[in-house]
Amino acid sequence: MYTRLIQGYESMDMELQSASAFAAKQLRLMMCGSSALPQPVMQQWETITGHRLLERYGMTEFVMAISNPLKGARKAGTVGKPFPGVEVRTVKIEEDESEGDKSGVGELCVRSPSLFSEYWRLPEVTKESFTDDGFFKTGDAGRVDEDGYYIILGRTSADIMKVGGYKLSALEIESVLLEHPVVVECCVLGLPDKDYGEAVTAIIVQDAAAKKTREEELKSAITLEELCIWAKDKLAPYKLPTRLLIWDSLPRNAMGKVNKKELKKSLTGQ
Repeated sequence: MYTRLIQGYESMDMELQSASAFAAKQLRLMMCGSSALPQPVMQQWETITGHRLLERYGMTEFVMAISNPLKGARKAGTVGKPFPGVEVRTVKIEEDESEGDKSGVGELCVRSPSLFSEYWRLPEVTKESFTDDGFFKTGDAGRVDEDGYYIILGRTSADIMKVGGYKLSALEIESVLLEHPVVVECCVLGLPDKDYGEAVTAIIVQDAAAKKTREEELKSAITLEELCIWAKDKLAPYKLPTRLLIWDSLPRNAMGKVNKKELKKSLTGQ
């Protein structure tokens, strides 16, 4: 939604931009949740409105659990710290001693006073969704940074890629690629690869003005090589895309989200 609002703002004339930015600055609070907020979007929104978006984390099953502070430092790229009375821990997604994974990435598990008791008439699903000591398994992967702030890395089933023994967050790579001046939308997913298990695949939508400029300069669309050269100082070598697809738009559902599972199926035929 914030990406769409920024695009709308950029299409306005200067007078309407000024009026819109002034109106936005009068709001008391602006929050963001549900989907990961790329840092470029947060920074651009703050430049336009003066608001640093309040990122927080919750689910229907327990309402709110983690949040950046209302008053205090809101750390970009994180959803903050657990509320008082809420317990959060990360549980290793899968045991594999051969990987030697010490990244601290795991599935977020939450125990809270607001936690639901069961799924209606689904005892087996309820049982599978809780640990033996009462923590709810969220299905989201995350880690804790050096300041105790939680970073959401995406759904364990769709956003965590296993590439050559590394567990990579598609959301982290997307956030970096969105900083490129030509990229307006981006989706990263792991596609099957015989050598590395999965290959980091980036699907991007180019900025219309930048695309037109390249065409006028008789240049083709941005290449994988160009993208990787630009990103090599921002991402570790094993996180760089090895495949690039350029589309006119990304398929989104009624909620505006890209269904990576369905997209992966359509690309692999599986």
